[in-house]
Amino acid sequence: MDINMQGDPGTGNTFTEIHINNVETFAPNATTVVNNHYGDDKKLRVSSDVTLQGAESVQRKAEIMQYVSSLKQYVTPEWSNRYEATWQAILRLPEVSYVVCEPGKQKDTTFNRNLVANIIYIMCEKGIIVETNATTLAKALEGDKDHPVRAQLRTKPEDSLIVEKIQSLIR
Repeated sequence: MDINMQGDPGTGNTFTEIHINNVETFAPNATTVVNNHYGDDKKLRVSSDVTLQGAESVQRKAEIMQYVSSLKQYVTPEWSNRYEATWQAILRLPEVSYVVCEPGKQKDTTFNRNLVANIIYIMCEKGIIVETNATTLAKALEGDKDHPVRAQLRTKPEDSLIVEKIQSLIR
């Protein structure tokens, strides 16, 4: 901050330098400031490993396609011929693409199995997959009815933007 003064400013004066990136309301004497943001777009999370964008990403998406193909027996006849194409379109969504290839702390997987299970739940809600029993779906996906993925087959993704994009894609 550069303060240029001309004349005698006097004594005992103080100057405060304030750096604010985003000012909606600047009230220095306010005791409480509440900012409610509704509908703000979230920034896309970029993969931490830049090399993941290439062949490794393609490999992980192929593993996801193999994983979800075990549910073909539960797909409704109206969607059976476009089930795989729908999944490929979902995996191409930028909001999904960056997140689905990173397993995080999930064990025994190379992709975000929880997000895939959450997307399966949306497909169940939309009537693409007729079987809605999470235990049956977990057994078909993992071969174990008590697998931790079963809990994720009962919930939507946490990111509302992902939910919105997927639902608009499968209408």
